[in-house]
Amino acid sequence: MDDTEVPQGVKDSDAEELYKAGLFLLKREKVREALVAFKRALSIKDTEARYMSYTGYCLAVAEGKTKEAVMLCEKAAEKEFYRPELLLNLGRVYLLAGNRRKAHMAFRKGMTLDRENNELKSDIEMMGVRKSPVIPFLDRKHPINRLAGKVLYRLHLR
Repeated sequence: MDDTEVPQGVKDSDAEELYKAGLFLLKREKVREALVAFKRALSIKDTEARYMSYTGYCLAVAEGKTKEAVMLCEKAAEKEFYRPELLLNLGRVYLLAGNRRKAHMAFRKGMTLDRENNELKSDIEMMGVRKSPVIPFLDRKHPINRLAGKVLYRLHLR
């Protein structure tokens, strides 16, 4: 039996205790240990969105499995779309997967649900605000815009 298999007779309340233990470990930055707790909770109750979301987040952080993590977090956020914490985890996993646009969208959606959520606020601030393109009718990735932006930045005009 590996560390995520569940013995016979385990109750849903055990899953909730494992989830709480995972949160406790995660707050203390023990991500690998938290991952084990979340995986075990998910193996007991595989339909619980919170367990999916935190398992996904820890998978991305601890093991770099961003594809699997994105799938778990998206499924969780779709299932319980009214929970800002699930959108926070989804946004963080998107960032780890290199998708800043989707991360920003997830954080913004979370902010519409809970404007006072300090973690969402801080993650949005951490991402920073992009300046508009120098030549607005061209795409920001257009070579002219990129060159003009670099020149203006070096001249301290932007």
